[in-house]
Amino acid sequence: MKHLPFALFVLICSLGLIAAVPTWEGMNGRNSIGSLIPGASYIEALGPGAVGSFANHLSPHTPGEFGNITISVDSKAPPMFFINKNQLWLLVNETAVYPVNMRNTTGTHELPLQLTVGKKKEGITNGIWNWKSTMLFYDTPAGRSNDGLFFNCLTANGLRNVFTSLVPVRPPDDCSIMTLHSFSELRLRAQKP
Repeated sequence: MKHLPFALFVLICSLGLIAAVPTWEGMNGRNSIGSLIPGASYIEALGPGAVGSFANHLSPHTPGEFGNITISVDSKAPPMFFINKNQLWLLVNETAVYPVNMRNTTGTHELPLQLTVGKKKEGITNGIWNWKSTMLFYDTPAGRSNDGLFFNCLTANGLRNVFTSLVPVRPPDDCSIMTLHSFSELRLRAQKP
């Protein structure tokens, strides 16, 4: 009997831990990883930077790994992204979510900002990722914006990477301009009056 208060204390503490586990609305009955986080969807590139007759999606060079971001033709299983607290995230699986970072490439490339995926937020960390209708934008707290324009560029290592700029620029040589979109039904429903 003298251990009853301790056992009661342990029970109450464990209930508090269970209540602290995060959940998302609609988590029960989900049928895909995209429904794990409401608003998660693939991001499609449109414009001259998107080539070919297949859908072009924003993706790390090697799916599920860190590094530079590119535009890939993957109609079977494009990677899922979402925005939370002004940060763009790559949803890899139920246990892996990585930030999309904006890296300063001044001095190494004609365009000043490059998209990368990392384990943690790094590079320029005060930017604001947001959707305007279906189009992805990158803004700063000071009011500068990329106006939704991104560039698919061939780099010195022979790979294509995604860049942007906060000032209007013409596409440099070996770069094509594009916009990035999410046509998630959830986002479209939320935009309706």
